[in-house]
Amino acid sequence: MSTLKFPITVSTGEKRYERKKCRKYLRSFSSFCTHVRSHKCEYEACCKISNHPTSLMFHPKLHKTNKDYEYKECGKAFSKLSDLSTHERIHRGEMPYECKECWKAFSLSSTLSTHRGIHSGERLYECKECGKAFSQPSNLSVHKRIHSGGKPYECKECGKVFSQPSNLSVHKRIHSGERPYECKECGKVFRQSSNLSVHKRIHSGERLYECKECGKAFIRPSNLSVHKRIHSGERPYECKECGKVFRQPSNLSVHKRVHSGERPYECEECGKAFSCSSSLCIHKRIHNGERPYECKECGKAFNQPSHLSTHKRIHSGERPYECKECGKAFSQTSHLSKHKRIHSGERPYECKVCGKAFSQTSSLSIHKRIHSG
Repeated sequence: MSTLKFPITVSTGEKRYERKKCRKYLRSFSSFCTHVRSHKCEYEACCKISNHPTSLMFHPKLHKTNKDYEYKECGKAFSKLSDLSTHERIHRGEMPYECKECWKAFSLSSTLSTHRGIHSGERLYECKECGKAFSQPSNLSVHKRIHSGGKPYECKECGKVFSQPSNLSVHKRIHSGERPYECKECGKVFRQSSNLSVHKRIHSGERLYECKECGKAFIRPSNLSVHKRIHSGERPYECKECGKVFRQPSNLSVHKRVHSGERPYECEECGKAFSCSSSLCIHKRIHNGERPYECKECGKAFNQPSHLSTHKRIHSGERPYECKECGKAFSQTSHLSKHKRIHSGERPYECKVCGKAFSQTSSLSIHKRIHSG
């Protein structure tokens, strides 16, 4: 007895045809064909009835959704080995497809093709609501959700919704802690490949985006856009609580925590909490002693870039902050603020023991020694 690839068994002696699903034996091939027509496809949503003994075996392959190739790092599975190989590039940070116009690299050839539309200026897909045009239909579809308010992709962990599945995938890494993109130079890891690409420019020194007003260059186009507002004076993001305006939406978000009192970023070493993640990063350097910003003139190192910038003025003699009352100039805004109290008479620091007030905290500290002995 020999078994074929489809569910039929043929006996060489008596010529019997067996339908394995129901164990039905028939003496002729034509009888077998007639019998098989009484069986429908096993896939519940399909009404297909077989007209040939082999078709009922091959037809269900149309319904197959097997994804046999799984990537062990993230658990994502694919039906094709080639798709798995392409996906692996995301985790390795491999970007073999490079744009000859700007040298930006991509992990997928399709993404490069889409990117080229930026240089060609070709935008065939236009939004009927606002007239904005796009280089690919998928971008137009996503854009339309701005007008409709559609955010069909919801995070099951926290309920936050997104207009694009890719944004949801990136967001999920906040909950899982996954950071699959690692910098080979310093080992720093990121949730998004785009963040890794931008980070690499720190090591290469590459700054593609230059301000036409002052020549200052940036590693991100978004940083250039924000910088331009220094020249234009534009501050489009306003706090509804106090009316204070900001150049960046992120600065407004951090500012709002002044009113709400929210401090979501807590130091694991000492428990001190901060309103923004960057403040926590700077604070952590107190515990680990890290001072990554070094002065090239004298070698002195600092734990934040703003302190280095202020220090450099000692060498350059620069004093950009001038008092409008008397013309005296200072290297730091804090020094100018203290100086202004001479003219205004303001004394905000009061001794709780005797009520005497001072214009500077240092003066109050010295005064307190009188009471402490």
